[in-house]
Amino acid sequence: MKRLDIVITFLLSLLLTIGVGYNGNQILVVTSCLFLALILLSSKRWLKWGLIFPIGLIATLYFQSGYIYGHPNIGIIASLLETNKRESIEFLLAIPATVWLLNAILLVAFSYYLVRIKFVFQWHKSAILLGIGCFYFSSLSVFINHIYISSVHYIAQMKAIQKSIHQRADWTILSAKPKYKNYVLIVGESMRKDYMSAYGYPINTTPFLAQTPAILVNGYLSAASHTAVSLPRTLAISHGLDLHPVNNIITLANAAKMKTIWLSNQGFIGKYDTAVSAIAVHATEKQFLKKGNFLTNNTSDYALLPLFKQALAQPYKGSKLIVVHIMGSHENFCDRIKKDIYGFKDKDLSCYLSTYNQTDSIIKTIVNDLKATQESYSLFYFSDHGLNNVSTVKGQTQLVHGDLYKQNYEVPLIEIASDIKQHIKVNKKISAFDFMSIFSHWIGVKTAQLPAFSIYQAPQEKSIQVLSGNQMVPFSRLKNDPDEIIKRH
Repeated sequence: MKRLDIVITFLLSLLLTIGVGYNGNQILVVTSCLFLALILLSSKRWLKWGLIFPIGLIATLYFQSGYIYGHPNIGIIASLLETNKRESIEFLLAIPATVWLLNAILLVAFSYYLVRIKFVFQWHKSAILLGIGCFYFSSLSVFINHIYISSVHYIAQMKAIQKSIHQRADWTILSAKPKYKNYVLIVGESMRKDYMSAYGYPINTTPFLAQTPAILVNGYLSAASHTAVSLPRTLAISHGLDLHPVNNIITLANAAKMKTIWLSNQGFIGKYDTAVSAIAVHATEKQFLKKGNFLTNNTSDYALLPLFKQALAQPYKGSKLIVVHIMGSHENFCDRIKKDIYGFKDKDLSCYLSTYNQTDSIIKTIVNDLKATQESYSLFYFSDHGLNNVSTVKGQTQLVHGDLYKQNYEVPLIEIASDIKQHIKVNKKISAFDFMSIFSHWIGVKTAQLPAFSIYQAPQEKSIQVLSGNQMVPFSRLKNDPDEIIKRH
């Protein structure tokens, strides 16, 4: 029986380590430390139920997220707290059967450990002290530390966001000379640029963007790898973890006397609840197709098009800024599209590429509506972050959020305007942390708060940093998602 207990305890230690997303070089060390801690602390019932049980239970519940997305970080914490019920159900349905099986094995092993396993040592006081020491260096200790740091960062972000709702932006406008009548900012979701035919992907995923006169930035890097962390740092003044949400694109456009309209197919829980809705709430007009409760349905991005046409038709003497926030390529991909137009055996990849084609079609429709007004216009499109593949099965793809790969940050930035007559690709590394400066130049506004520069004038930074996990890291140090995934079709 003791041998069986040792085997089960080691299996439990290994599954808990995997489940909390630990993937460092010392995985064997932290697993061994947890194994020794579970053995040494098993003799005391109060330690098992007072220390191991609550932490182990949290780790067990986190298993699916940890296995797929990795250890807790500010992005994961934000996603967990800001996700509506439909998105939660979609996440659960997308989890592979093998992950559910491993989670079930973990639950059984954990229950067996709590109820049946007990190792008694004559030197019990020393064993307890040694066990606590081993626990401190174990994967569960690292897990709790990640939760604590992530929660501190998230709480600080939400406090800043909630404070910004009641603040007035302190923009000092030096000059405001908008060049165009209509400005459109389309905010995409989960689109990495290397799957776009406009950026050279061999399958024609973005036929309109691949041929229409436009400026395509080849080297634009998102601020972070999750929407709730990336967008507030793109659409407002930010310096890494530090965030100034009240000084954002909407308050800047408002200060320049532009009419601001926000149209969204992303969920709206409440103006205090998400970083994005806290920015949107400053707009003159806002419409959210989803309200974030249990009745929230899977609304197509195409439903935004009539709203856009109405916003465009509204009379206004000055310039207008219309923000269109789409669901784009958000997981689950097959739920985002009307039809899988590629029909690959690799269903996940096939649906993912179909979302690209759909977004391309939506951008084309919006551009045609802009042209029909016979007024000057400029449109920017970018994606909030990319995805990476976690599938270990050849011929299958599972694209998810992550922060370990360059492709999690390599996203499109495209401008289409009434006076752009060529298809131009700009090979230049540009950080999304500089988007506010690009936006300011785009709408023709100069302020005392930040420099304004065009895509061409953006500083060529040698070492751009991105927010990975809970810290800023050099983009150049990240790994590449394997090339074979990109070519699989």
